[in-house]
Amino acid sequence: MGMKRIIVMLSLLAVLITMSACSSKTSYKTEEKTVTPTLNTEKSVTNSYEALDKLPQKYSHELAEKNGDVVNIKGRSSNIEKLDKFIEDYENKKASSGNMVRITKYTNEGDAIICDLIIDGEGIKLIEDTTRDKFSSKEDRKKTEYKISDISKTKKEEGISYIAKTDKGEEKFLFFTNNN
Repeated sequence: MGMKRIIVMLSLLAVLITMSACSSKTSYKTEEKTVTPTLNTEKSVTNSYEALDKLPQKYSHELAEKNGDVVNIKGRSSNIEKLDKFIEDYENKKASSGNMVRITKYTNEGDAIICDLIIDGEGIKLIEDTTRDKFSSKEDRKKTEYKISDISKTKKEEGISYIAKTDKGEEKFLFFTNNN
């Protein structure tokens, strides 16, 4: 690899680390697509994901990938098509109550941060589970539920960002992939 490519990759990694480590309210405005919550309540779907409490405390990226999670570890992502399909189905009113996608991202130390996006009777809810993050404070290790008002998928030259906006206006970083 050339030196320029290594510098670009390291810069991108630094951006990813900064984005995942901080909960800043940065707004991304390049080619933004917003999903407005609507719901098909005709049928209920059961998902194949294990309950968060049943997952091991050390939830490896290999197990997360095997379980079908959308995974991001050290800039490498897998199963991103599941997140795109979830958003597309929701936009096209094909999503049903119970439809879900799980996003698992990893801290610099390798601890799992798990986010479940779930269609319920009121739209989309996000459950963010930081209980496996051993390097965060005890108060920050918790499961938090948010009602989502929209999800934006922003394409930039360096990659694609997925941001969920809560009903209270807070932006929750979901995922970044450089797999254009």
